[in-house]
Amino acid sequence: MLNHRLIKNLQNKPEGFKRVVMWISIIFIMIAIFTFWLLTFPSQIQKTEDNEATTNLKKELPNVWQTLETQINNLQELWATRLR
Repeated sequence: MLNHRLIKNLQNKPEGFKRVVMWISIIFIMIAIFTFWLLTFPSQIQKTEDNEATTNLKKELPNVWQTLETQINNLQELWATRLR
């Protein structure tokens, strides 16, 4: 009975108010889902030991990012020279 009155009351509100209620409801539900997922996530993954491949990846990752940054800068310079 309470839900019926709440829905009828909401139907009589202006459109802007209904949108605010909708977004607040969506945000609240998403926070609840994310919190539940966050609390159960550590139990879903298994602990992995660092093997040789992951150790090498950790060593090479900074080099990959530097190379990518250099390539992006080169592309920006090339684009700038073509626009002149």
